[in-house]
Amino acid sequence: MKTRLICFYASISFLTLQAQTYTPEQLGWKSFSIETEFLGKVNYFVTAQKIDEEKPLLVYLDGSGAMPLFQYTDRGIGSSVALPYRELSDKYHFVIISKPGVPFIDSVGRDPISGAPLYEPPQEYDKRLSLDWRVNAADLVLKECFKNLLIDSNQIGIIGISEGFQVGAKLLDVNESITHAMLLVGNGLNQMYDFVIQNRREAEIGKISAEQAQENIDSLYLIFDDIYANPQSTSKKWYGHTYLRWSSFCQNIPLESIIRSDIPIYIIACSQDHNTTALGADYIKIESLRKRRTNIHYLVLPYDHYFNEMIKDDSGKIVSSKSHIHDVIQDALDWWEVQSKS
Repeated sequence: MKTRLICFYASISFLTLQAQTYTPEQLGWKSFSIETEFLGKVNYFVTAQKIDEEKPLLVYLDGSGAMPLFQYTDRGIGSSVALPYRELSDKYHFVIISKPGVPFIDSVGRDPISGAPLYEPPQEYDKRLSLDWRVNAADLVLKECFKNLLIDSNQIGIIGISEGFQVGAKLLDVNESITHAMLLVGNGLNQMYDFVIQNRREAEIGKISAEQAQENIDSLYLIFDDIYANPQSTSKKWYGHTYLRWSSFCQNIPLESIIRSDIPIYIIACSQDHNTTALGADYIKIESLRKRRTNIHYLVLPYDHYFNEMIKDDSGKIVSSKSHIHDVIQDALDWWEVQSKS
């Protein structure tokens, strides 16, 4: 069983790896910092282009993990920011937020098998990272942006991907200034449920036996029970994340926050997503119909968690993949533009 907590990673080619180090300002950002007793230090960054002009505000809520927003790699400078921020900066105040204790940019390793970047979580990250930290940090950043920027208050958007989906859903309960939300490939229900669903699915298609699936699920229940029994633990971990992280995200049901909200919400799930099942998002759709909520726009796309289309040969074997992430993001932003004008 693979962990579902994998942050988006987008390779960026506008710089090549050199001996020098880069500041946020050199990469097109203006740095801001806030510090509170509860949150510690919150670092956020706003695109510097036309920063003195009045523009709509777009806050990006990234996926899970302690990865720096930008990374020095053996291939150049990469990023976990899945949006084309240089293009967006002309039209929006685009905002990104660092995880607790994680620098804006740092050197990362590379997994020899998957090629994914590797980075050891800082102690501050393990100490603080939780749903409450991420939601309250984003809420504080939104409020600070109103103090520091000229903002079109009719267009305050958030776009949350993967773990950021859950953060964005809960943020709707907290911050009333948000006018539009775009939530992509996240959990509609308790995140732990996805692990159970995966085992049931694998048994159904014959990948594992029904007996093995039940044995796996019973083992999961023991782990879940231990997490809920030790919800504040930062020394106990599962799948590389603290019990604090797991318990906080799995105390909240995103569906409930989404259904409570009256603002336009754009939700994307992917049918080939093995990290976050589309079934939880399907349930959001069912509840929206039952509750007669007309503010929720829901689409299911035939891609994986990273918006890749699997290309198969005549025998059905996957031979390559095609990325659709830029199309998906652009469609979400186009929806926001249309909604803002209606």
